[in-house]
Amino acid sequence: MKLRYIYQFTWLLAVAALWSCEPKVDEFTPSKGEADFSKFIAIGDSYTAGYTDGALGRKGQEGSFSAILGKQLMYVGSESYNQPWVQSSGSIGGIETNESGEIIASNGYYTLQPVNGKLLPVPGPADLMILKEDAKNDNNQNFGVPGAKVAHLSIPGLATVNPFYGRFASNPLATVINDALAAQPTFASLWIGNNDILGYALEGGEDDPITPSGTFTDKITDIVDQLTSVGAKVVVGNIPAVETIPFFTTVKFNNLVIDEATAQALNSHPNYIAYNEGADALDLPRIEFVADSNALVVIDENYAHPAKIRQLKRGEKVLLSALSGISDKDVGWGYMTALEAKYFLDEAELTKIKNATTEYNNSIADLESSNVAVVDLHKMMIDFSKKVEDTDGNMVYKGVIIDGNKYSSEFVSGGVFSLDGIHATDRGSAVIANAFIDAINDKFGSSVPRANINSFDMVEFP
Repeated sequence: MKLRYIYQFTWLLAVAALWSCEPKVDEFTPSKGEADFSKFIAIGDSYTAGYTDGALGRKGQEGSFSAILGKQLMYVGSESYNQPWVQSSGSIGGIETNESGEIIASNGYYTLQPVNGKLLPVPGPADLMILKEDAKNDNNQNFGVPGAKVAHLSIPGLATVNPFYGRFASNPLATVINDALAAQPTFASLWIGNNDILGYALEGGEDDPITPSGTFTDKITDIVDQLTSVGAKVVVGNIPAVETIPFFTTVKFNNLVIDEATAQALNSHPNYIAYNEGADALDLPRIEFVADSNALVVIDENYAHPAKIRQLKRGEKVLLSALSGISDKDVGWGYMTALEAKYFLDEAELTKIKNATTEYNNSIADLESSNVAVVDLHKMMIDFSKKVEDTDGNMVYKGVIIDGNKYSSEFVSGGVFSLDGIHATDRGSAVIANAFIDAINDKFGSSVPRANINSFDMVEFP
């Protein structure tokens, strides 16, 4: 028995020694710093609204960066976070209308499904009844409107032409900014301007012109001034580059991979033989296919060849919306049928987009003040999109390690972007929310706790 007591005493000493050697971690104490978070509101476009996987639904609303940010601000005095919740279990995305303006087609959430031997995003059915819901709520704190540009936030009657806003607008002639001000905010997030450039980019530069930078500057400055004039502090997100968004980077300019038999068949096709004769006469590049990767053939009305087609150049961007037609051998976009201009961005269009993005972000940077913080989402998305050369000489995403996991802007598998290639997954939204939180803490001396991103979902595989 005496030996037993000695053993137990020794064991207790060992436990005590281990306990005393544990590192001491200072307990995190949330604090509001110089800001008043008691009434937080979020203003913006589809990102703020909770759009994901190509549609708006309850799932995306709950996992949006604005909802995540709203919940984290409750640790430092925010009293609530209410949204115009989708009441249906369904979702609704891109809208098509007939000549009378009636909605005739749309889509719901995209899901990964096998298509021609590959896993591709496939749109689900849309629930059109969502757009007829009455989601008006005097306590609403989310003023995110899918499709909104910066000027739209101040236009009376937007609710009559944008059914996403019509769901929760205070009245048909209301403006988004007036509805937001009526909520009496003490703190606001503002992320707007993406669609002022994306509208042009998503149409391959064929429609929906880029908002002039002077107009953008005037409109966003006015919105921030109205918010700060009622005593609210504001955190503003800037604009990511198109080159960092999977919708424009997933399909490569040389995405046509064919075998020797297909290459020979194309090279001997009468249309390409005639094309190359004309190219030789004009001293233009020939179109010749090889058993490997080939640049896609596109329509270019400005090209010197009478056929008005050419192959894409390195650096030009193919839109994700072209993938299904390129992958389908019966359709053969990019070789059997030249790719239409609305499915790619050429050098001139990309230059216009880059210049506008730079000008917008310079204007947003100028907004920073004692009452306004700026979130550099542009830099963050560049970090996610960086590539390195692997041991086989292939360029692969470098990725960013966050909480033990690697994230990148790679489509489907990168973890940040959803299946529409533009909007974030729930976990990507948490990353964005944390970027807003970091900017808030840095500017206002607050200690808002960051969200645990590992608790949020990414792309779901079948």
